[in-house]
Amino acid sequence: MSDEATNDLVDGALADEIELVSDLVVAASTSPRHFTPEEVDALLGITGGEVEVPSGREPAS
Repeated sequence: MSDEATNDLVDGALADEIELVSDLVVAASTSPRHFTPEEVDALLGITGGEVEVPSGREPAS
């Protein structure tokens, strides 16, 4: 495989997001109930303030 092909997926922000999602999946798989939005925020390390919602999308309720 060429060096160019191995560098295609090198993205620090993407790696951080994948790690956060995997942490959330592990936590959810060990819980017998759904998480509240506040618990999800805590698991993702979001503390207070507004969460940026991508344009054209509504926040989940």
